[in-house]
Amino acid sequence: MMKLLLNDTWDYLLMWAGQKNGAFKYLKNQVWNKVQGWMKQCLSAGGKEVLIKAVAQAIPTYSMGCFRLPRGLCQAINAMIRRFWWGSKEGKRKTCWVSWEKITQLKYLGGIGFRDFEMFNLALLARQAWRIMQNSKSLSARLLKALYFPNNNFLDAA
Repeated sequence: MMKLLLNDTWDYLLMWAGQKNGAFKYLKNQVWNKVQGWMKQCLSAGGKEVLIKAVAQAIPTYSMGCFRLPRGLCQAINAMIRRFWWGSKEGKRKTCWVSWEKITQLKYLGGIGFRDFEMFNLALLARQAWRIMQNSKSLSARLLKALYFPNNNFLDAA
């Protein structure tokens, strides 16, 4: 019975191996569904900013705190938000007057403060690593140590 269970688990893992985009496609779809609904409305720049920051950038936050998302997925979500921010006229993109790097800067540095999803993903994962290193007696740190690095410390784990 146990051998059968392990084989089923192994088959399931092999099915998802190398298909991270498929595993996280639901995030892209959720963001796209929200943005697509907003494109039909005539919104001011302030309204667009609030929707992007409060809804579109919040959707993948939990998953990004647990997993490293593929670079292509992060770029695709950034592109959807860019298209919504700059808008379109009759299906054609409008001119982007400011670079995306400038827009993702903090407000006091002259940007709008949108998140770059790839950098935000790395920051959330670094926060988890910091928690593991600082609270090595916590249940989650002990569990991760037992599973992924039982014979060495966190920084030496593969």
